[in-house]
Amino acid sequence: METNYITDGIGKKNYRCFLLGHSFIETKKVNTHFSEFECKTCKMQVTNDTKGQKITLTSQLKDINETLFYLNLKKQFLSKFYFRKDS
Repeated sequence: METNYITDGIGKKNYRCFLLGHSFIETKKVNTHFSEFECKTCKMQVTNDTKGQKITLTSQLKDINETLFYLNLKKQFLSKFYFRKDS
């Protein structure tokens, strides 16, 4: 899978982001390691890769993040109700 880092095609949509950089806000916390972000100015969506760098959010990465999110929810549910340690 070819990764497309956000510094490759930066600035074609908005000059403010080109000159000053993107202003990302976190839109979705997938799990403790991965999150989805969106620029407040140009609405560009990015996510973290395995190295912690931000890459543009493609449909394939969005599906992967959604799957990770539901696996994390399932893990939390099972650990809370089925694998409780009673004192």
